[in-house]
Amino acid sequence: MVHRTADQPSLRSTHHEANMFGHVILGLLRDCRLRHGYEIMTECRARSGSPVSIGNIYRELARLAGQGLVQTAINPPDADARRIPYHITEKGRLAFDQWLQAPSSQDDVAHWLLFVDRVPAEVRVRLLDRWQEELWMRGKELARAREDALAKRGRQPPEHYNPLAALLSRRMKQVAAELEFLKEFRLEFESWLSAQQRPVEQPIVAESRRPAPRREKGPPRK
Repeated sequence: MVHRTADQPSLRSTHHEANMFGHVILGLLRDCRLRHGYEIMTECRARSGSPVSIGNIYRELARLAGQGLVQTAINPPDADARRIPYHITEKGRLAFDQWLQAPSSQDDVAHWLLFVDRVPAEVRVRLLDRWQEELWMRGKELARAREDALAKRGRQPPEHYNPLAALLSRRMKQVAAELEFLKEFRLEFESWLSAQQRPVEQPIVAESRRPAPRREKGPPRK
């Protein structure tokens, strides 16, 4: 049996991260505009803030192409022949739209939020409410587990130290930070949305006063 050390990612987590990264690429290609790998990498960095490498991009593009979600395209005549452009397929559009409507887990939230402005209002509210409730419940579970860990530590011999309570406290702080972030994000996004929906006020231009037309003098009255 092969034992995995703490600093080695599991195959499951690596596969899950690849799937989430694939959704970001599909989201960038969703507008049906051709993009080559370097352009996708630049947009991924700009939107997500992740220092993704060109090697990561091409490996993920190869995986998506193998699943029929993206395809290579013919380069325009004036384009660099060394850069192969990609476009999303109909299967890829359906896969991205389904993920946008129902992301598989809370781990997807950071990538899902990159495209939150494309999500219908009722779906957005439902998902954000669900994630907020899941985080709140998780915080309660961690608090109970920490109380149990402290009680058990009190019954252990003094020469034995169990760090479980401290580790649970760390995770509680992480959950609290996620809840605070979600609250701030919702306020910021709703403020932006309201500004987008507000009609633009047109500047009032003062009407120029034209001189009254001169009346021609008629024949004198008798």
